Amino acid sequence: MSRHDRRTFLKLSGAGALALGGTKGLQTTATPVQASGSAADVAVIGAGAFGGWTALYLREMGHRVTLIDAYGAGNARAASGGETRQIRTQYGEREIYTRWVMQAFDRWEARQSEWGGLPLFYRTGQLTLAHRWSEHLRASKRVLDRHGIDNEVVPHDELARRYPQFNHEEFEFGFSVPSTGVLMARRACFAVAGAFEKRGGTLVAARAKPGRHAGGKLLELELSTGAPVSADTFVFACGPWLPKVFPSVMKNKLQTPRGSIFWYGVPADDNRFIYPNCPTWEMQGAYGFPSIEGRGWKVRPYLDSIAFDPDTGERIVTAEEIDKSRQFLAHAFRALADQPVLESRVCQLENSVDDHFIVDRHPEMDNVWIVGGGSGHGYKHGIMLGEYVAQRVVGDDRSPELADTFRLKQETF
Repeated sequence: MSRHDRRTFLKLSGAGALALGGTKGLQTTATPVQASGSAADVAVIGAGAFGGWTALYLREMGHRVTLIDAYGAGNARAASGGETRQIRTQYGEREIYTRWVMQAFDRWEARQSEWGGLPLFYRTGQLTLAHRWSEHLRASKRVLDRHGIDNEVVPHDELARRYPQFNHEEFEFGFSVPSTGVLMARRACFAVAGAFEKRGGTLVAARAKPGRHAGGKLLELELSTGAPVSADTFVFACGPWLPKVFPSVMKNKLQTPRGSIFWYGVPADDNRFIYPNCPTWEMQGAYGFPSIEGRGWKVRPYLDSIAFDPDTGERIVTAEEIDKSRQFLAHAFRALADQPVLESRVCQLENSVDDHFIVDRHPEMDNVWIVGGGSGHGYKHGIMLGEYVAQRVVGDDRSPELADTFRLKQETF
């Protein structure tokens, strides 16, 4: 998409800008960004869920920021470039992610209200269908209860009454969290990039790689356009591309498996499968969403994944994947067994060794930050992690206890 086309889309969407404040917390000894005569205070590489929000928050703090992406915000190669992403609360005992999601709900709704235009967040609720209690599910419920987050265990007979569109014969109960929902991922990436530009940020479409460095610092980026970019601080938030950018540092620190997604038609006379009459759902074998904005019933099967190259990988589903998804659909949602595939998509995940996010300095260049490890739940947290990264970069870390959680681990795959 050209710069003109992107701005036209954002104008039609009513994208504006909103600065969300926070209470001032603990200071750290991290080296703050120093304003200088360079082209930018901070250069952020990657305009996805992490990089886009980081750049926007930094710009809203008043810093000069250049945001660079090889293919553009919301592009088809990005893990954050898909149409929809789930925002859920269940993370077992990993409480930070549940707490962040609950804050993210309010932020998404605030941004959506301020920017106007097309919706960014649909509050669908989420239903997990379970054969039995797992430790992960028990731990998730404990955390939700501890924080006063509404949840409900739905017995089998009540499950059948409320959700007749599901085949729940083999499930003992359902676990419902009504506050959760669906984010319009690609649309929101455009909106964040547009808000960043309206705030005065510089958005550049180019492939970037580290350029000159000296004295333990990176001095500039080399761009595919041939024009170098200098900055005081560099944030590489380029997800599955991190091992290509930093091959020695990131060797075997990330996996980028391939995943397939399908949208099936829903019967014209059956509204049980459309929003708001059905929540997002998860069960053994797959998860998915109701039909939103007429796109169809979304199914993401848990298939065996293989390594995937985000630059060169063909994003075409295989006949085997279609067959497996149809088998699942015919068993789990019998009323959809004969419905056609309306759309399919292939994208990659980007998993860290412990499924935690990565926010850490480069071990050899102290003005370079590595941000990634979305691990299948990064998109919903981008609105929170972006502010966290921005605060760390400028030396105003308000959550110092998270530094160890998000450090680049020594363990490898």
